[in-house]
This record gives sequence, C-alpha cells and structure tokens, in this order.
Amino acid sequence: MNEIAITILLFLSSILGVESYPTNNQQWEIVNDWKKNSEGYFLFSATNSSIAEECKNNPSFYIEFPSIIHSSSQLKINDKIIASTGLPDFTHIRGFYGSLIVPCFQLQGNEVLTWEVVSYTKYFARFHYFPRIVEHYPAANFFKESLNIAGASILLALCVLYRVLFIKKISREKLISLFFANFFTSLYFIGNSAGLMGISISMLTAHKIADSGLWLGFLFFINFLYLENLVLYWMNFAYKISTLIALIIIFTSSTGDEIQLGTTIPFIPSLILLSLAMKNLINKDLYKSRARKFQLIGLISFLISYLNDSSLVLGILDVVPIAPIGWIGNYIFILLSVNESISSTYAERDQLKILTNQLKQTNENLTRTQDELIKSEKMAVMGRAVARIAHELNTPIYLVRSSVQNIQTQTQKFLKSLNTQNPENLFSNTKQYESDLNKMTKSLMASASKAAELVKNFKEISTDQINVKKKDFQLLDYIRKSLVTMEAELSRKKIEVRLKGDEVLMHNDPGLFYQVIQNLITNVQKYAYDTGGVVDIEIKDLNDKVKITFADYGKGISEENIPKIFDAFFTTGGGSGGVGLGLNIVYKIITQTLEGEIICSSAVKSGTIFTITIPNIKTS
Repeated sequence: MNEIAITILLFLSSILGVESYPTNNQQWEIVNDWKKNSEGYFLFSATNSSIAEECKNNPSFYIEFPSIIHSSSQLKINDKIIASTGLPDFTHIRGFYGSLIVPCFQLQGNEVLTWEVVSYTKYFARFHYFPRIVEHYPAANFFKESLNIAGASILLALCVLYRVLFIKKISREKLISLFFANFFTSLYFIGNSAGLMGISISMLTAHKIADSGLWLGFLFFINFLYLENLVLYWMNFAYKISTLIALIIIFTSSTGDEIQLGTTIPFIPSLILLSLAMKNLINKDLYKSRARKFQLIGLISFLISYLNDSSLVLGILDVVPIAPIGWIGNYIFILLSVNESISSTYAERDQLKILTNQLKQTNENLTRTQDELIKSEKMAVMGRAVARIAHELNTPIYLVRSSVQNIQTQTQKFLKSLNTQNPENLFSNTKQYESDLNKMTKSLMASASKAAELVKNFKEISTDQINVKKKDFQLLDYIRKSLVTMEAELSRKKIEVRLKGDEVLMHNDPGLFYQVIQNLITNVQKYAYDTGGVVDIEIKDLNDKVKITFADYGKGISEENIPKIFDAFFTTGGGSGGVGLGLNIVYKIITQTLEGEIICSSAVKSGTIFTITIPNIKTS
C-alpha cells in the first residue's frame, strides 16, 4: 500500500512540476539526496563553509531554513547540534510546518555547517530554497506555528459560543453541523502543532488526528452549506462518501505517505463545493441580504486560505499557511450570519405579530360589519315584506269593503221592498235576497280569510326576522309560507314558483331561510326573466344533511361571471337598482352561519341552478 501511495503522490507532484529542491545552488554541497535510512525515513544533508563567514560580518542577521512539511531538521557544527526542530525518529514532534531560524551571532565565522533533514514521507521530501542569510527575523514561524495554537483555541471557544448563542434558536442539525465543524477543525490545528502545545505524541498519530480532523470539519461545514441550500443533496452525499473513503485510508495507514494519499482524495471535491456555494450565493442574489453577505465574506475568506494552503501542501508555491486566519474568519462571519438571520426572524416575527393583530382587528371589524349587514338585510327584507303584504292586503280589503257595501245596498233595497211590494212577491224577493246575501257573505269571508292568512304568515316570518333564535320547524312548510308573502310581486312578474320535496324537520333559525329564499327570488325577478317564467324549488332529506335545489330556466349566467356572483357588490343589473349584495349575503348565510355550501351551475340561455347543502339539525 505504501509503494502505491508513493507512486500516486509522486506522479501528482510530477504533473504539477514540483521538484525535490532547487537546482541553482552554489553555496551548499549535497551529501545525501533524500536517501532512505534504516527506519524507512528519507534523509537529506548538505554542508556549507561560507555562510558562517557571512554571519560573522553581519552578526545581527539570521539564517533562515526552508519549511519541510512533516520533517525534522538539525543544524550541526563539528557533529554538534546547535539547533533542531523535533526528533529524527518522530516519536515526539514539534509541529508540521515549523522551520529552523538561527541568529548569526551564534556562529564564530570559520565553521563548516552541516544541515540534516529527515522527512517522515517521500511525498514531502522537498523544499523550495536552501538555507539563506536574511536581515530581519523571519515571520514564517508565526504563521506556521503560533497561529495554529491561536486557531485551535479560538475554534474551541467558537464551539462554546455557537452552543450558548444558538441553542433552540436554529435547527438542531445546523447547530450540530457548526459545532462539529469548529471542533474537528480545531483538532487539525492541535495535531499539526502538538509539541508546541505540550502534547507528546508521534508524528504518525499527530498526522492522523490532524488530517481526520481537517476533513471531518469540512464534512460538517459542507453539510451546513447544504442546509443553507447552497449545495445540492447529491453533492453533499457524494462528498460524505469521498470523506468516508479518505478517513478509512487515514485511520488504517501505517506510513505518512499512505495517510497523505487518503488526505488528497477530498481536496478537489472540497474546492468544487466551496466554489459552487459561493457561486450560488452570487448568482441567486442571495448575498443581498445582510446575513448572506456575511456568508459570502466567510466563504471568500475560507476559499482564499484553502487555495493558499493547498498550493503549499502540493508544493506548487512557497507560501506561509494562512488557514487559521481564513477558517476562523469564515466561522466568525458564519456566526454573524446566523445571528443576523435570528435577529431578522425575530424582527419578522414581531412584524408578523403586529400584522396578525391588525388582521385580527380587521377580521373582527369585518365580522361586525357582516353581522350589521345581515341585520340591515333583515330589516330590508322586512321592509320589502311589509310592502308586499300591504299590496297583497289591498285586494282582500277592497273585496271586503265592496262586499259590505253590496250587503248594505241590497239590505236597504230589501227593506224598502217590504213596504212597497205585494205580499205575493214577498216570498220570491226574500229568497233572492237570501241568495245574494249568501254569495256576498262567502266572498266577504274568503277575502277576510285571505287577509288573515297573509297577516298570520307575515307575523310568523317577521317574528323570525326580529327574534334570532333556533327552533323546530318544517322546512317545506316554512318555505311555502314565505312564498305566500311574495305572491303579489310574483304574480305581477308572471313568475310561477313550483315547490316540492320532503317534509324535513329542522332545528335552526328559520328567518335565515326566509332571507335566502327571498334573495334568490329577487335575483330571479331582476335577472332571470324579463316577464313570465318558472322557478322550481325542491327539498331533499339526506338524513344528516338537507339539500335545497333552486332552479330557473331564464337567461343564465356567463361562464366568466360564475366565479364572481357571490362577491360583494358584483352585479350585472346595470340600472335595475341592485348593488350586488343579495347573493353575497346568501353565500355568507349558507357557508358561515349555517355552515353549509352553495354551488351555482349555469349557462347562457339555459337557466341557473343553485344547489344548497346544509347540516340537518333536527332536534335541540
């Protein structure tokens, strides 16, 4: 497995044009060119006799040695070690990236320097420059070591901060993703600077901890991006598979090159998903919100540091690692983004609460207005009923008056004839008077009965309109009585109403049914027929429901108007005087007060059918 790993990794290096060391070297004499030692590590050594003299002339200068990842470096004078980074057997490590820095004043000026490097892996057995004299103290180890320690501490603090700030405020899955993204990324920084933190572990163990922590941190961060809808489900799933394969190789590896082979697997997928997430933020204009802007800044920071450190690990560029800066910056901006989202959510919730209260108030006002409208409609119904009854009573009252006048006239004539007529004519005149009196009395009684029936029906219906309460009543009989109060106007319009159906006992407010029938009849009179026509009303008992079918055979309703007929103030009546509230009131009574439904089916020139279905409450 190790040979396979080395072959693959060195092939990758050759493609990228990475060399083991620079060829333009004139001061250092190479003794061992990455020679494999008895322990299986790779040794490079070189000597120099001129740098010490240069240092003697510039005692305030420094000798800067290159950083060789996963290695141990020693500087010797006459086989005496004067500076080192880690142990060459890698049982204990200082860190992954640190390099030697030797002050010139430590040298006498005539020594021959021997520089020995032992690389833990064949893949990282390379460097970009030979040791050189620099005027100022190099800042490389600040980025390669100190920032890693700070990064681990800050990320662990962010774990606590995420939990304290966001528990029960964001989804559990998002909180877990962010918590473990920070936690495992901190393990990466702890692993690559273990010795500096006082942790005594081998290079192999530290390498496994660091690289597994790196990709587990990435795994949870990519999952967070998925939860934010910045990467697709299948991408997130595929990334989990690649990370799982990498972790299996890392944990089962026995050499550094094998571990590095596993570490290389998620490199490209990570770069692709980070780039896609940033592209989605920009392309969808998501970044325009404050929270998304924070996410975009975080992703840019993350991506720049990832590209920078990847070029270092791959050997493409000699740069200082800035992962602690970029990744911590990312998670801080993600924290700000989440906090901004929560603040926005609370603000939206408060605004929603205000709107809800406003809607509640509006709904109460509408309900109150609706009740007032229904009450007003009841009064209007009463007014129309009074007008119809008054008109209807004119006929029987006129007939009663005429009959009384006729009786009075005939009686006066009969009494007068008693004094003037011959006795032989008295009997025949009496019989004639009796016959006429019977006819006039019958006419009088019929007219009086008609008037009494009208008054009785009106009294019952008007009582139902004024006193809103539920009671038992026969629906078919009640509709029949309601129609009696409308006879005069129906006769004037020459409209015949045919009522049939089941006798249904109901327990409800009968006045509501009068309003429904009266409005439907009025609608027929205004819009269905110009003059003359038929209306069929049928009642069906469906046990737990009552079905009322109201059909006319008049002008019908156009298809585009059917969805609008129950809307308030919708009318096609033009100058007919309607304001478009009749059917709206019918709809409200049926659907809201009676908790039923009303369906209209119609076609132009084919009439209209209203099908009403309401719960059948038979007893109190």
